[in-house]
Amino acid sequence: MVKQSLHLKRAAVSLAAIAAIGASGVVSAQGLDSAESKLFPNYVTDDMLLNADKDSQNWLLYGRDYQTTRYSPLTQVNRENVKKLTPAWNLSFGVLEGQDSQAVAVNGMVYVTTSFNKVIAVDGASGKVAWKYERELPGDVFPKLCCDVVNRGVAVYKNKVYLATLDAHIVALDSGSGKVVWDKKIGDYTYAETFTIMPMALHNKIIFGTAGAEYGVRGWIAAIDADTGAPVWKTYTIPGPGEPGNDTWPGESWKYGGGSAWITGSYDKETNSLYWPVGNPGPDFDRHVRIGDNLFTNSNLLLDPETGKIKSYFNYTPNDPYDYDGVNEMILVDVGGKKLWLHGSRNGHLYGIDRVNTVKGKAGNEHKCVWVTALQRVNWVKTPINPSNNCKPIYNYPEKDVVYDKVTTDIAPSLDGGKEWHPMAYSHRSKMVYVPVYDFAMDLQAKKMEWKRGEWYLGAKIINFNAGAGHTKGYDAATGKLVWQKSQSYPATGGMLATGGGLVFYGDPEGYFNAVNDETGEHLWSFQTGSGIHGNPTSFTAANGKQYVAIVYGAGGGGIWPIFYSEFLKKNQKGGGLMVFAVE
Repeated sequence: MVKQSLHLKRAAVSLAAIAAIGASGVVSAQGLDSAESKLFPNYVTDDMLLNADKDSQNWLLYGRDYQTTRYSPLTQVNRENVKKLTPAWNLSFGVLEGQDSQAVAVNGMVYVTTSFNKVIAVDGASGKVAWKYERELPGDVFPKLCCDVVNRGVAVYKNKVYLATLDAHIVALDSGSGKVVWDKKIGDYTYAETFTIMPMALHNKIIFGTAGAEYGVRGWIAAIDADTGAPVWKTYTIPGPGEPGNDTWPGESWKYGGGSAWITGSYDKETNSLYWPVGNPGPDFDRHVRIGDNLFTNSNLLLDPETGKIKSYFNYTPNDPYDYDGVNEMILVDVGGKKLWLHGSRNGHLYGIDRVNTVKGKAGNEHKCVWVTALQRVNWVKTPINPSNNCKPIYNYPEKDVVYDKVTTDIAPSLDGGKEWHPMAYSHRSKMVYVPVYDFAMDLQAKKMEWKRGEWYLGAKIINFNAGAGHTKGYDAATGKLVWQKSQSYPATGGMLATGGGLVFYGDPEGYFNAVNDETGEHLWSFQTGSGIHGNPTSFTAANGKQYVAIVYGAGGGGIWPIFYSEFLKKNQKGGGLMVFAVE
């Protein structure tokens, strides 16, 4: 009787509460002062992010999942019907210059950024714009930008989207309306701390890193509170006095050491470890003023995501004189009975690094290199890199050293790689990794420079790029063995997407969006977007249950593209947009 009476009372309260619900969603009921219900469409929870690898519908993170695989298990678009793939809709960004972004999809709503820090929300099935945010940038920020006015996308979390801006702010926008919730100044763009990164949402924090190594900025990675923007932690990638690794920098060179961190990291929820890539040292080409390993530049770091403390690392190119920026992504895989991270470096090599086992390094625990493969012609090392000495390079000095009194010719690869920043993809279906490869060489001469705040700090007198080509290559992720390659006349300037339909999608600088067989590299389909592609493809399903494949296009960006191909751009069009495809 007691249980039944209690049940009836609860039922009565529930019915009264339901009857009292108004348009505002405020509830009044017996025994309650007030009750309120809030509903935010396309709300992103921690569970959604932690299990993004199991969610075929959405594209929530930089690499779709925290492992940064760029693998979509969707199969509606496949080898059998990809020739029927046609544009479903196209969104013009209304701006020029480089477009390095990607479509982020939440329950059919797509969020995309453009050059000059615009954010657009659009219905994934129809292409209808829901809202647009346009940032007014200060005029004096543009000389502080290394590599064009680009942005790589927004983070989505709870009822907000987060934009990292060129003038070093993090802006939280309401995901339903685009209205600014808060705007926090994080860095100092007059010092050349600028943001081009797609932030990471993790454990109620927004995590990101700064650009600026080309200006001698001391790089860092930081976390802020996702609700308020309040600082949580900040970790410098160049250790200061008394910190492990500072002795790898002579004198006060650490103050201008570079090590920017402008590509989004990865996360392993099993070990609660944050993985983050770190870029080139400063000055870029004059190693003689910073003799030493220059940690933690050209390295991958493992950090505690709650405190930012560095737990371990791997260093690819110590005392780098070639600007072999190590900032490229880290893909976390379990393959061949091993837990690895995969990293394609601008130094011309693809690596499989052990995520579990470490050895004693010069600044703590350094991870073990399991395998390494040259991506293309490499001559800056005297002997091939191999795991016997944990994949540490033996430089081809004096032949390929970069010095003050002469031009060193035909250094392979060029400063763009190897592999540039454009991300590779790993397929759970094929157990292969797909890499966009540059195959160029360069001539260099060093120059003595003094660091000056907010000015270029390259340490170079002459930089010449020599003719070459681009490739898309597929490798066995367990061994690093090359399985197939597809070559093109121009560098591989677009990111990769692997799908459960047995396809690999990528764009090229001529404007073609391509699909190939993931096992053989056989070319199956292409579409001319009208402008060079430097953005990343993604895939998602909308409310209608249909699979869409999206690509951001728009010629521009940094590196060799505007230099070596300036003539190419005289007859090929700029102009940015998002083109979305489906099989009708």
